[in-house]
Amino acid sequence: MGRFLREVVAELKKVIWPTRKQMITYTAVVLVFVAFMIAVISGLDLALGKGVLWLFG
Repeated sequence: MGRFLREVVAELKKVIWPTRKQMITYTAVVLVFVAFMIAVISGLDLALGKGVLWLFG
């Protein structure tokens, strides 16, 4: 167990962590993409729902 933890710490020291500016940019990109996908899926759901309602009354 001790060897495993030492190796984990050694690997974490090799990681290049993003800067604060990069993290804010990445977060903004993800939030915009999620909002876009929500809008697309909601639009499709609304359109298909109205289509089915029109078709089957």
